Amino acid sequence: MRSLMLKLLTTLITLSSLSLFAADANADLDTKVTTFLQKAIIPNENYTFDKVVILKKEAMKEMPDWMVYFVRIDLNLVKQEGKKLSVNDMVFTNGTILSKDFSNLNNGRSVKGSYSLDMDASAYNKEHLLAGNLNAPHKIVVFSDPSCPFCMDFVPEVLADVQNHPETFALFYYHFPLNIHPASPTLVKAMIFAEEKGDHEIVKKVYKEFFDIKETDEKAILDIFNKALNKNFTLEQINQAQILQKLSNDEALANALMVNGTPTIYLDGKKDDTKRSYRKFIKESK
Repeated sequence: MRSLMLKLLTTLITLSSLSLFAADANADLDTKVTTFLQKAIIPNENYTFDKVVILKKEAMKEMPDWMVYFVRIDLNLVKQEGKKLSVNDMVFTNGTILSKDFSNLNNGRSVKGSYSLDMDASAYNKEHLLAGNLNAPHKIVVFSDPSCPFCMDFVPEVLADVQNHPETFALFYYHFPLNIHPASPTLVKAMIFAEEKGDHEIVKKVYKEFFDIKETDEKAILDIFNKALNKNFTLEQINQAQILQKLSNDEALANALMVNGTPTIYLDGKKDDTKRSYRKFIKESK
């Protein structure tokens, strides 16, 4: 499924690089954007086009005459009757030209990283609560990978802060193993299984370790996990359907929000690139 999504996004990037609207010149901007994207989707043996939905739009900070459009592209899967696939993306337009992205000349970074969708309140659920009070006034959501060095530094830090101020914060943890860390999917599945077996401290335990694993064989990876955490899990156990579904659900939320790295932090529904904005509420509580 993920390869199909990547293929679709690649198609959009290629076609959108034409950067010209073929829509009716008299149409409003929303219609121009959705019409252009609709024409960019070429049905094939895997999917047919359903619709384009505008999720959010705002003026660009760098160029106020340009708008950022967050869109959801819905597709019908040909080989799975009744099933749909949705892909979120963002595009930029000034009403005449459409672009997939811009680069900052000062640092070479993509401008896309400056914009994000808001976190839906449904993410604040007991299943993903790692620390703090579920009803605390400030919600922190972290997407993390147990093999990510930056995550290994950040997660224990924010966890300690929340544990020290449980009436101020609720911390929610979502698994998001990255492709650049081949051991991560196995580690994450083992963590999810441990939680199902009643080990609600497993995330905290994992982040006390540093799993710099070079192995690619899943059994070898699981053996390292078992030895470090004193478990005896099997490949069959961590690859049960419900385990894979929970991982898929976490990844689906990350993909819907267009998360592309770890750790990614949301504070009270807004993406926080500083990753430390929550600390202002610690100061206020003193």
